[in-house]
Amino acid sequence: MTKLTTFALPVLAGLLLLAAPAAAQNSRDRDRDDDGPKETERIDRTAQIRAGGELKLKNFSGRVTITGSNRADLAVHAVRRATRERLQHIKLEITETGSGVTIEANKKDGDWDERNNNVVDTEFTIEAPADINVNVEVFSSDVEVKDVRGKQRVHTFSGDVDLSGGEKEINVETFSGGIDVRLVQGASASVDFDSFSGSIKSDIPMSYNSSSRRRVHAQIGAGGTDYNFKTFSGDLRIR
Repeated sequence: MTKLTTFALPVLAGLLLLAAPAAAQNSRDRDRDDDGPKETERIDRTAQIRAGGELKLKNFSGRVTITGSNRADLAVHAVRRATRERLQHIKLEITETGSGVTIEANKKDGDWDERNNNVVDTEFTIEAPADINVNVEVFSSDVEVKDVRGKQRVHTFSGDVDLSGGEKEINVETFSGGIDVRLVQGASASVDFDSFSGSIKSDIPMSYNSSSRRRVHAQIGAGGTDYNFKTFSGDLRIR
């Protein structure tokens, strides 16, 4: 895990200042648009994924909920909101591959040259086989993953992350959002929390190998499974 350096901190602070107006503008854009009224499009699709395969999902804004179940395929329910023109030129793409399924929420047409707003706000509700791995990259989306037993990787900028039921490696990175992790009974893990100003709180007994204001290394039970968490100002809660 990369540690924040003295040089990097001013850069990250600058990025936060630049991103804040953009995020505020995106929030206003969800309610109105200069290029026309917003419309809602609903998409329901299924996709085949093998046992142990990986679900990759990329989204900009809109809540993402992924739930593990005993089903053998993916059921993807998406609610997309944007102007009619953007809905026509920016598609939701679901691709089946040999290693799993990739979902891209904002796939632009090759001839689409609109520069002001190339985002469709997309809310996902996904039911998946419990034994898959999950790889989620979003910007301002809140992400919830529950009852998925495989590896879980979630990277977001300002959204909150809520994980439960995981049994393998966890890797979560967020700039200002909080992280909430609910462990399965009897879980053992090595915990690495790296943050500039965020704090860690655990309802589960942990043995601290080392701890500083910015970085915590700890162990739950016998250790073993890697849990890596990184934030700038977000807090981590382990239950």
